[in-house]
Amino acid sequence: MLITSHRSWLFPTLLITVLLSVGSGQGSYAKPHTHPSPLENIALSREDQSQILFSTGIQKALNGDYVHAIQDYDQALQLAPSNSEVYYNRGVAYFSINRPQSALRDFSQAIALQPNMAEAYGNRGLIRQTLGDRKGAIADYQQAKQLFQKSGNQPAAEQMEHWIDQQGTPQ
Repeated sequence: MLITSHRSWLFPTLLITVLLSVGSGQGSYAKPHTHPSPLENIALSREDQSQILFSTGIQKALNGDYVHAIQDYDQALQLAPSNSEVYYNRGVAYFSINRPQSALRDFSQAIALQPNMAEAYGNRGLIRQTLGDRKGAIADYQQAKQLFQKSGNQPAAEQMEHWIDQQGTPQ
């Protein structure tokens, strides 16, 4: 979702649930009860590990723990540096702790990796507006509006139009 000036759209665009089936073979219930990590003895790819960290980061962000969410997103990006959704969500977390420059960089990186991510354009526009870059904000809002219209998300396209109208014509 998009960030608004009232910060009511702080939820991530994707919630990814990673379900792992551990011990589904015969005899798994006869093992002594210890408290091993649910990921112990499971060979996971870097991408899978990144998705797990991304998912835990989302949960932390949804609980308002943005600092620790950012730490999980950082680790996820070390494992899979081309995941635009992680950059997007880390951008939301940075914005939530009043680090607009970091959020701006992450939204820009999300756009570089996924040029049709309308939410990233809308949020980057809002940050540019907050930082006094009116022309950049309008350009991002216009791009977001086009992408939202193309995807059939008319309410979000109308929100972008409203924000464009609030900015007036660039000089």
